[in-house]
Amino acid sequence: MAKQNSSVKEQEARIGRRVNRQVSVLLTEIEKEEVPDRLLDLARELQKALNEKMEARASE
Repeated sequence: MAKQNSSVKEQEARIGRRVNRQVSVLLTEIEKEEVPDRLLDLARELQKALNEKMEARASE
């Protein structure tokens, strides 16, 4: 029984390492993707709005 339990744990560890490698590869590929201009524009708008809100609160 101990041997079977050990085998299961080893198998789970191998699966975990395989998943980690796959996630790593996917993240690397995602980071290579170009960010659409519209998304960058929205991010800038959001940052501007947040800055304005923080400035307004600071001046209160």
